[in-house]
Amino acid sequence: MKRWTEADGIHIDVRGLAAPQPMVQILSLVRSIDDDRAVIVHHDRDPQLLYPELAEIGWSAEIVDGEPGEVRLRLARSE
Repeated sequence: MKRWTEADGIHIDVRGLAAPQPMVQILSLVRSIDDDRAVIVHHDRDPQLLYPELAEIGWSAEIVDGEPGEVRLRLARSE
């Protein structure tokens, strides 16, 4: 797992991690953010089980363009 910050938000790359680590790492990061920064997730697949967990804590997700073979999500606080 790798994390870095760019102009569009905090990036987290969970590709290659065994379940449930991607969801654990993403939720841990999201819960640690105390401002309106977005989280950009780099994932191997569409994490269907993540979406209800995010909604429960007031976050939403949208799929954005990423590299070939990657599912890239932009997570943001729900308005």
